[in-house]
Amino acid sequence: MPAYLMPDAGEGLTEAEIVEWHVAVGDEVGVNDDLLAIETAKSVVELPSPFAGTVTRILVEEGETVDVGAPIVVIDDGSGSDGDDGQDPARRAGNAEGHAPEASASEPSAAESPAPAGPGAAAEEEAPALLTSDVQDPDGAQEAPTAQASTAQAPVSSAQVPTPDAPARSGPAAPPLLVGYGASTAAVPGPVRRRRRHEVSRRAGSRPRRDEAQAVDAVRRATARNVIASKDSKVHTTAFVECDAGATVELVGTLRARRDFAGLHVTPLLVWCKAVCLAMRTNPMINASWPGEEDRITVHESINIGFAADTPRGLLVPVIRDAQDRDLKDMAGELGRLVKLAKAGRLQPADYSGGTFSITNLDGLGLDAGTPIISGSESAILAIGSIRRRPWVIERNGQELIEPRWTTAMSLSFDHRLIDGAEAARFLADLAALITDPGLAMMY
Repeated sequence: MPAYLMPDAGEGLTEAEIVEWHVAVGDEVGVNDDLLAIETAKSVVELPSPFAGTVTRILVEEGETVDVGAPIVVIDDGSGSDGDDGQDPARRAGNAEGHAPEASASEPSAAESPAPAGPGAAAEEEAPALLTSDVQDPDGAQEAPTAQASTAQAPVSSAQVPTPDAPARSGPAAPPLLVGYGASTAAVPGPVRRRRRHEVSRRAGSRPRRDEAQAVDAVRRATARNVIASKDSKVHTTAFVECDAGATVELVGTLRARRDFAGLHVTPLLVWCKAVCLAMRTNPMINASWPGEEDRITVHESINIGFAADTPRGLLVPVIRDAQDRDLKDMAGELGRLVKLAKAGRLQPADYSGGTFSITNLDGLGLDAGTPIISGSESAILAIGSIRRRPWVIERNGQELIEPRWTTAMSLSFDHRLIDGAEAARFLADLAALITDPGLAMMY
């Protein structure tokens, strides 16, 4: 009777928590029937059975955390042998696709769980260096500010970082840390500010009786290890630019009003994703990677954009694959699909792996700028600050005037080993021009 070993469900998994068993002892199962759901650092994954037969023993209870390679269930497939008898190891182990990884003939019994897998960068999940999200409204129904497109070219200058489609955080922050600047209380509604002041006063008036010890969950462990790996292996540098985003705000409103975009995830992030793809055409090194141990740089043909998604499980980073080949409608559909899966905790490894560039929104936190940490093997990450009405200097008929405009700032953290400051500046300038005047996309 083969024992099913906890597989690596993707991204170098070292352990997972048993969320729910779909079978009980005595149940008949077929190949690829769902046996159980496990929770990794990034999602809940269904594991199918690699065997057909009768469930004879369930070795791990719901809620327990199991190391990869540990036996979790025994299925009688009619072979007449037990899972611990030294049979062909290929039959005793399984993976998420129903294939069998190799295992030692002397597999530990249910009472003897193996030693934890050793740490190592290659065995860890990539937990991008992001801080906020685009999971505000999966159906794209959130209110967007309305504004008339500016007829004057807005200046592009060195400054801070902003963006408007990030939701309120709901759960522990997951992927990497971001240092924010210019947190604005003006962006926080009055009742929220008053409630926060009340909570601070209440907490200040009560003395804690003891420290509280909390277990470190898988998301936080993956975050910590990957932040350290990123900072240790890359030369982080950040550049900033401000721009007039009025035309982008207007475009978002126009798209939402169109019948062919009804029900799709239409937010400013959608426009930014498209603009990033266009700006990379003339700045390809932004979409490159350089493993430190190799003497070559890989310039990626596909642009796989990871975006921050604030979910009940924490901050996850779904990836829009082949973004360069998607039009706005297709991009909106994929954004919505990934957002819904992230909120439901049902992202699969293919949904959050293989990113080549990342975007994080700071708008939901009321931040105007930040210096995000580069994710995994990527070489750059874009942070978009809040989009708000601000005074903006324009020139009209030879005179300088101050007008209220929807403005934002962007910051690009990049690996200075392979991206020069001049190329980062050109990329930001091209991006700012596209956000200021989305009609420029017709020239690409």
